[in-house]
Amino acid sequence: MSTLTITQLKGSATLQDLGRNEAQHLGFSASGAADEYSYCLANQLLANPKNTPALEITLGQITLTTDTSCTFVLTGADCRAQIGVAKNEAISNNQGITNNKRYQLNAGETLTLDTPKQQLHTYLAVAGGFQCKQWLNSASQACNELLLGFAEPVITRGKQLTFANSKVRAEKNLSHRKRLPWHFHQPGHLTLRFLPSQLWLNLTELKQAQFIKQHYHISAQSNRMGYRLKGSALELGEHSSNLSKPVCYGTIQCPSDGQPIVLMKDRQTIGGYPVLGNVIQTDLFRLSQKRPGETVSFLPVTLMQAQAQLFAFQQRF
Repeated sequence: MSTLTITQLKGSATLQDLGRNEAQHLGFSASGAADEYSYCLANQLLANPKNTPALEITLGQITLTTDTSCTFVLTGADCRAQIGVAKNEAISNNQGITNNKRYQLNAGETLTLDTPKQQLHTYLAVAGGFQCKQWLNSASQACNELLLGFAEPVITRGKQLTFANSKVRAEKNLSHRKRLPWHFHQPGHLTLRFLPSQLWLNLTELKQAQFIKQHYHISAQSNRMGYRLKGSALELGEHSSNLSKPVCYGTIQCPSDGQPIVLMKDRQTIGGYPVLGNVIQTDLFRLSQKRPGETVSFLPVTLMQAQAQLFAFQQRF
């Protein structure tokens, strides 16, 4: 049994795939890779099946070593990764590597990721994938459900990730693969396109203008469950009460303090806050890489525009 062992971990890491999207009616988070673009890109570069589990690493600060050779790829946040040789608890002969390229990690070598200067999540995928415990057809670890014990246990220092098939090597010729744009993630301010709810349509033009002209700051209380935003409070008045109802990926909630929350991959399945609309999926992948303090704003779009964006995204993989 060949493994990749985590020897240092100061940030956090979870195993992710495309999530359990058909389990929300049972009351479980859909979960899944926060940044689907980077996740899918990693598997594509290795010619893995699209839903192959990968390690989602948040804010880097991780070191791994392997007992066998493996082919791997890093995508997403650039952690200035290095391959080195461990000897007497020191790592020498470091070789800097770059994202979005395949590399070989030989037995006994280490892979070290530093803190990224931009973005949050880095994806480490290996050729053939990792062997993971499946729960409702997914290996994804929802952070708020880990204690239930259905998925793999919390990843900590010393965790051994077992290769699903260590003999798999990435195919050498990927020229037939579709060429992907490298500018999917936008630096600086991000505009979140959203599908308006009936509640938003019932607001006055003044309230609507206040919402879409506002530049909201991302709060430090944001995580994989939801992104909390800070700005001028939006008062809904007579629209402020609402019954609990199902929520989904990208739902924009507006609590009584008037500060919007955008629900992300580890969201709950039911919410009682008024809903202003839903952010389109491709912009949620971009939002997942934004850090606290960065700014976002909102722009209403039509269902047809949202579907066209998602269709174009899916055609890349």
